[in-house]
This record gives sequence, structure tokens and C-alpha cells, in this order.
Amino acid sequence: MAMETQRTHLLEVLQTEILARLPLKTISRFKSVCKKWKSTIESAYFRRLFLSLHRNFSSSSSWSLMCGVDELIVFHGRKTWDDLPKSPASLIPPSFKRYYIGDCNYVDSSGGLVLITDGSDKARCYVGSPVLQQWIKVPPPPSDSKGDSTVFGLMTRLDEDGVVLSFKVVRIASYQVTNDYLSSDLSVLLYSSETGVWTFKVIHSPIQICNMYNINLNGTIYFGCLDVPGILLAHDFYSESDQFRVVKLPDYPDHNKDYKRTLTTSGDSVVYVRTLAKEEETVLKIWRLNNDDDDSWELLWEVGFPITGNYAPMAMHPFDVATIYLWSQRDHHLVSCNLPKQDYELLGDAADDCSIDQSVCKKSVDDLWRPRSSSDLDEEDLNFQVCIWLFQFVIPRWMESVPRPPHAEMIDTTSLLSHAAATHERMMREHETMMRERSTIMGDENNDEYFWMG
Repeated sequence: MAMETQRTHLLEVLQTEILARLPLKTISRFKSVCKKWKSTIESAYFRRLFLSLHRNFSSSSSWSLMCGVDELIVFHGRKTWDDLPKSPASLIPPSFKRYYIGDCNYVDSSGGLVLITDGSDKARCYVGSPVLQQWIKVPPPPSDSKGDSTVFGLMTRLDEDGVVLSFKVVRIASYQVTNDYLSSDLSVLLYSSETGVWTFKVIHSPIQICNMYNINLNGTIYFGCLDVPGILLAHDFYSESDQFRVVKLPDYPDHNKDYKRTLTTSGDSVVYVRTLAKEEETVLKIWRLNNDDDDSWELLWEVGFPITGNYAPMAMHPFDVATIYLWSQRDHHLVSCNLPKQDYELLGDAADDCSIDQSVCKKSVDDLWRPRSSSDLDEEDLNFQVCIWLFQFVIPRWMESVPRPPHAEMIDTTSLLSHAAATHERMMREHETMMRERSTIMGDENNDEYFWMG
């Protein structure tokens, strides 16, 4: 009997090891084989076994480098998910990114989840997984049933394996400058997937936020476009604090107009990158923001690469802090740099695991690092510019369902697309009718000046 039990246990261990080596979509199909396999696959042990066997994230994970809704660079790993398109951003339906009348529109992404607004109701929005095709209908805030606030961002809290535990939707109710324009208050509405409830919060900032460009990581948002150069504003939306933290950048006030700087993320860290073009090499300095009360920075790398061509830092690999990507503004190509080994590789469409939209990439990089001027800032401050406009859209490394708030309705992508298409058509008809009536009143039925449909 003991021998039979041991043999059964060995078979179960072997089955688990074999299953964990398969792609995620294949694994998900085996959940329907029997209750035992379903229980095994949904266990924390199996998830961690799968992630450990696919720990070479640089080759197994798919992700895109984005600038707004534009996909600049695609890195396609085919070992974690199968039957997915090479372009992660293509999983977001194109109609969500065209911003026509009545469309459901893409707003933000975090942790592999996406935030979409409702084209027919400004008070409603959706949070979902384009991969799993699951979407949560986020109800309107009771205090803002007409949608006067602005859907702004999506924050996620991740566990140590990178799995989304919960999310928060952020709507901006108002922004006010205070103290003779020296400080400001940001009033927000927060929806929590843990409670299914909207709450109101006023966050105080010691300086003004010039615009809302930001990056976010594990529930914390970082603003970099401020009245005061050389600092970031940070706020953890999962905290009870009502204050923005002021994070000083590690190299301020080193004013050198030849530096190119960017703020990015890798793993569970915010990373600050600076490049300097020299005659025979490009020198990189890379810092990581420590998760401590002082918001101190740790210098990770200071290394030179024998490449020239006015290189701009694009991003770190989202799972590998030892890999960084640079774009040559002179030669218009992408370089992958391995920091510990101090070697590099030119990437392009010829590579199986990387695709580059050359025209979009060139335009975006040139726009981001084009010299700017302003009468409001000193010349030294203008030279201290930090790129905070690029972000990584990452395919989840595990097939965990979208966190479902209490009493929230979940729909699939087909239902959401049907709703979006019907809303767009209805609102376009209403717009055409309104324009015809307006044209008639103006006495010029042939005047189509106001029609801007695409």
C-alpha cells in the first residue's frame, strides 16, 4: 500500500512538472480535464513553479514600448503564451485607440490590465485583461453620476510574482493652485477593486504639476513635469497619506545639455537613466530608487559602450535590470546593451524577437529630445529635461483572472466591442442630425464645415 501511494505521488509530481513547462494557454485548457488538475493549476505552488521554469523573462515574455497609443518597439517572447499575436498592443482593439465620437477609448494600462472609458457615458469605464478577454464594468461615482470628473489612470498592486492582486481607478475631480501659485491640490475619486466603492481624496503638493504625464508602479504614481526641475512628485494611492512626496533626482543640479535622461521601470523598481555621447563611446549612468523612507537612489551602473550616434535611453527591460535599450538619433537603429557583460547588439526587424516601427520611433524620439525653450525657466533648468513619456505595455506572466470587485459585472471583449460599436454608430447619427439642423438654421444646407468624421 505504501509503495502504491509513493508511486501515485511520483506520478502526480511528474505530471505537475510536465504541465508547468507548457505555455499558459495550453495549461488553461488542462484545467477542464478534472478537478484534481484544476486545483493543481490554480495553486500558488504551481504558479511559482511555472514562473521559476520560465525565469528567463527576457526571451519568454512579450512586451511593447509605447508612447501614448503608439507602439514603437515590440519584443515578442513565445514561451509563456501561445496563440497570441506578436504585437502585445494589438490585443487592445484598434477602435479603442482612434478617439472618434462615441468610441470606448483607451486611457491607461498597468500590470497587464487596461483602462477604457465608455463613449456613451462619461461616468462609466472598464478595467480588463485583453489577453483573458475579461472586463470589469466600473460603476459611476455616486457623487459624480454625470461624469464631470476625468478618467485619469489605473493603479495596480502586485505580489512578489508580478500577479495583480487589486486595482484602483483614478478620476481627477479638480486641480487647484494654492499659496500664490507655489503649491497645489489634486482632488481625486478612487475606485477600489477590493471594496467596489468610490472614495474622495485631496492630495497636497508643495509645488505645481505642469502636466499630467507620469509613470506608475505598484500603486505609486510619479510626476516629472513640474515647475521645479530636478525632482519627482510621488504618491502611493494605496496609502492613507494626503501628501505628495518630493523625490530629488540623483544627478541634479548637474546641468549638461548633452545629457539625455529618462525615467523608466524594471522589476519592482523605478529606474533613472542618463546617457552622454562622447567622441568614441556612449557613457551610461543608471540609478534605482530605493523603497525607503528617504527615497534615496542607488547607483547600479556606470559604464561606457563603444558606440556613437547620439543615443537616447528608451527603457530598461521590464523584468531584467541588467538590460537597457538605446535609440540612435543619428543612424535610426535600436541597440540592446547588456550592462554586466558590457556588450551590445543591434536590433531590428531581421530579429525574430524584436520589431521596430522605424518612422514612429524616429518621430517620437526626435519629439521627446528636441530642444525646448520657455521664458519661464532659466537656461540651466531647460537643460535638465527628463523623458517620462515612454512606458512598457507588458503581457501578464500568469493567467490570473482580473480582480473582481464586490457586486461588479464582468463582461467579455466581444460584448464590450458590440457595445462600443453600437454607441459609436448611435452618437454619429445624432451628431449628423445636429449638424444638419445647425446648417439649416444657418441657411446653408450644403455647408459641411462642421463634419469631421473619419
